[in-house]
Amino acid sequence: MRWDVAAPIILLLGAMAPIAYYAYTRSSGATDQTGSYYLGGRSLGPWVLIFTVLASAASAGTFIGTAGLTYSQGYGWVWGALMQVPSAVLALGLLGKKYAIVARKLNLLTFTDFFKERYESRAVTLFTAIGMVVFLVAYMVAQFVGGARVLQSITGIPYWALVVVFAGMVALYTSFGGFLAAAFTDAAQGIIMLLGGIALWVVVLSTVGGFTAVEEETRSLDGQMVVLPGASGFDLPMMLSYALMFGLLLAALPHVSVRAMSYRDSKALHTALIVGPAIMAVFTLGFGAMGVFGRVLYPDAELADLVLPTLIVDQLPGVVAGAVLAAPLAAVMSTVDSMILVVSGAIVRDLYVGFIKPDMPDHQQYRAGTLVSLGIGLVVLVAALRPPDFLQYLINFAIGGLEAGLFVPLVLGLYWKRGNALGAMASLLGGMGYYLVASNVVPALAFGMMPVAPAAAFALLLYVAAAYLGPPPSRRVLVKFWGTQRAIDEMREQEPARS
Repeated sequence: MRWDVAAPIILLLGAMAPIAYYAYTRSSGATDQTGSYYLGGRSLGPWVLIFTVLASAASAGTFIGTAGLTYSQGYGWVWGALMQVPSAVLALGLLGKKYAIVARKLNLLTFTDFFKERYESRAVTLFTAIGMVVFLVAYMVAQFVGGARVLQSITGIPYWALVVVFAGMVALYTSFGGFLAAAFTDAAQGIIMLLGGIALWVVVLSTVGGFTAVEEETRSLDGQMVVLPGASGFDLPMMLSYALMFGLLLAALPHVSVRAMSYRDSKALHTALIVGPAIMAVFTLGFGAMGVFGRVLYPDAELADLVLPTLIVDQLPGVVAGAVLAAPLAAVMSTVDSMILVVSGAIVRDLYVGFIKPDMPDHQQYRAGTLVSLGIGLVVLVAALRPPDFLQYLINFAIGGLEAGLFVPLVLGLYWKRGNALGAMASLLGGMGYYLVASNVVPALAFGMMPVAPAAAFALLLYVAAAYLGPPPSRRVLVKFWGTQRAIDEMREQEPARS
C-alpha cells in the first residue's frame, strides 16, 4: 500500500468529523429544526454557496471520466465538459431570487415542496418524489463504485475498505449534520478540488514542455485528437446536447436546484453568480484536459480512466499526489451528501408526512430526517459493495431522465401563471418516457443528439398543450406564487391550511 499517497486521503476523511459536529450543534439547536436540517436555515454566505453549488454539480466524472474520454477520443470531450462552466449561473440565476422568494414566503424546504404547492396535485408530488428516490440512489451507488475502484488501483487500499470508510463517513456526517454539514464539507472539498487542479497543471505543464509540445506530440500520435468532431463525435448537434444536459438542464437536478433556496441574501447570490463560473472552469480544465497530456506521457495505457490517477502519482511527490487524488474523492462525497438530503426530504416530508402523517411535529420530522439519511447512506454503502450489473442503465437514465422530466415543470411553474397540474404530469412522465425510449429502444428518436435534448423539447410541448387543455391554476396558487406576503397571510386566515 502507498501510505504516502493514502495518508492525505485519510486526513481528508478525518477532517469531515469536526465540520459535521459543528453543523450538528447548529441544526439541533435551531428553532426550526427541520428547516435547518434540510436548508441550513437559509443562511449560506457567498463562498460556501459557490462551493456547495459547484461541488454538488461536479461529480467524479468531472475529475476522472472526462480525462479518460479525452485520452481516448480527444479535445472534443474537453469542450463537452466545459458546458458545465455556467452551471452556477444557471442554477442560481435561472431559479435565483424568484425561487428563493417563493420558498421563503411559503416555507418550502425540499425540492418536491415546490411541486406540491405549485400544482396542488398528490399525483405530481408522488411521481416526483418516487422518481428522485429511485434514480438518485442508483446514481449515488455509481459514484462510490467508480471512485473506490480508481483509488484502489492507485493506492492499493482494498475496495471494500474504501467503500465502507468513505461511504460510511458521508452517511454519518450528512445524517447528523444535515444541510449545513453538506455545505461546509462541500466548501472544504471544493477548495481541495480547486488547489488540486492548479497544482496539477503547474507540474504537468513543466514536465511535458508546455502546450505547444503537447499539441505537436498529440498530432503525431493521432491527428483526430485535436480536431472537431474528430474521434469524439462532437459535431454541432452533440455540442448543443451537452450544452443542454450539463449546462441549462443541470439547474433542474434536485440536489443542485435546492441550493437556490439556501443563500443568506442578494449579495451572496450575486457573488456566487460572478465567481462560480471561473472556479468551475478551473475544475473542468484542471482535470479534463489532463487526458490529452496523459496521451503524450502514456500513449499505450490499457485503461483510460486510470491515466489521470497514474499521472498524478507519477508526477507529484507522494503526499502531494495523495492530496490531489483527494479531489475526485471529494467530488464523490460532495455530490452524494447533497443527494442523500434530497432523497431523505422526499421520503420524510413528501411521502411520509404528505401522505401518511401530515400532522407530524417539527422535532419528529428532524429526527426522522436524521434516521432516514443514515439509512439511505447505509443502503448506498451495501449496494456499492456488490453493485448490480444493470446499474449503469439506471445511471444513464438518472441524470438525463430527471432533467427531461423535471426542468420544464420546475422553470415554467415558477414563471408561467397558466401552468397547471395536468401540464406538470404530462411533462414529467412524457419527458422521462421519451428519454427512456430514445436511449434504449428507438435511438432514431434522438435525431443525432443526446436523447435529453429532444426529450426536453417533447416535455415542453406536452406542458404547454396540457396547460391549455386542462383547468387553469386556482386563485390560491396564483396568490401564493405571484401575490404579496400580506395577500398570502390573508388567504391563509380565510381558508383552512392544506396538508
